Amino acid sequence: MMEKRLRQKFVLVAMLSVAAALALILVVINAVNYQSVCRMADDRIEAIVENGGSFPGVFGADEARVGRGETSDASVVILEELSATYIDRSYGLGKRAADIMDKEAPYDTRYFTVTVNGDGTIARVDVNHVAATTAQDACTYALQVSASSAKHGFYGAYRYRAVHTDEGSLYVFVDCSRELSNFEAFMGASAAIGMGAWLLVLILMVIFSRVAVRPIVESYRKQQRFITDASHEIKTPLAVIGAANDVLEIEAGESEWTQSIAAQVTRLKSLTERLVFLARMDEGATQFEKTDLDLSELVEYASEPFCAVAESRGKKLVRDMETGLRIQGDISALSQVVELLLDNATRYASEGSEIELTLKRRSRGGATLQVSNAVDTMPRGDLERLFDRFYRADTSRNSQTGGSGVGLSVAQAIVEAHGGSIRAHALDAHTICFTVALP
Repeated sequence: MMEKRLRQKFVLVAMLSVAAALALILVVINAVNYQSVCRMADDRIEAIVENGGSFPGVFGADEARVGRGETSDASVVILEELSATYIDRSYGLGKRAADIMDKEAPYDTRYFTVTVNGDGTIARVDVNHVAATTAQDACTYALQVSASSAKHGFYGAYRYRAVHTDEGSLYVFVDCSRELSNFEAFMGASAAIGMGAWLLVLILMVIFSRVAVRPIVESYRKQQRFITDASHEIKTPLAVIGAANDVLEIEAGESEWTQSIAAQVTRLKSLTERLVFLARMDEGATQFEKTDLDLSELVEYASEPFCAVAESRGKKLVRDMETGLRIQGDISALSQVVELLLDNATRYASEGSEIELTLKRRSRGGATLQVSNAVDTMPRGDLERLFDRFYRADTSRNSQTGGSGVGLSVAQAIVEAHGGSIRAHALDAHTICFTVALP
């Protein structure tokens, strides 16, 4: 049981880490790929803008010659100069810029431009280099982009840029549908590969998790075996000491010393029993007999003796319980939870304070049991540490309270075995509350 839980936690933590790493890698790769698409389009837009609205080296004055497969020397010079300019601007990516601005780029780039006068009228629309967009559509796109006041970005599958001058504005749109389609295909493929890699790692983790946790499991089992064996070995001398103490009381009468011996024997017996119980719970050897029970009656019966205990310790127990609450659980184990919480409260509550025990019905079914009490000093740090075995918030009071430090650990084990939860939280600076939620 313990090994199964440990393997599950190991696999869960490992797979969450792998998922986070894979997600980060995929996000970075696809972000770089997307930026590459944007830079490619922006470079071509820049070439069109600097050439006055057409791609350099092909259209414009040499359009007729290009249609016949000829290119003027002047056009070639313009193209080479612009390519060199982009190489200088590429921050070490000269080859990419040169590839963009090669002689095939004009034939590979689908774009249209819209020129707007200073008064807002359309001066010129060039849709000769794209087949999917009409002049009317181009005007509509330009007007919508101008209304957004953005200087560059995407409009559908078009990457655009707005260039504003004193005479008017030039809007350049480059079709990136093919590049975006490739980007989406790559993103889908990378996500599928990442998911496949994650599943492969999951399978390997499940297979090898047993080997990974084996040293921890063996060490824990040795520890549990030691606790169990030591507890059984301690029982015999405790029984002898208790019997000898009884004989002393019969022969010499009860004294302060025999009372102290009896109290310490009882305390040590309780500690060993709780340690054995926790060891069996960890191993999954403890089975609870769950039946339909009246939790209200159980809590009332289990808490009744602590009214006198609290009074003897200078405190007062106040109970507020709803009647008729029924749940599925083990009567003996749940009674022990109530006793452990009240024993803890009566030991550590402030002198002369009230201990409040409440039992209420949960809106989602089940019940909520709360034990709250005032404390002289609120424990520092995470209050959940109070459920750690042998943890003491106030070590200076160990000799006074007589607690063993494992009572809350036992209560937590029982509650969780019933499918519930238990937590400690501060109501204010001097009031601590233990809340048990049972299904």
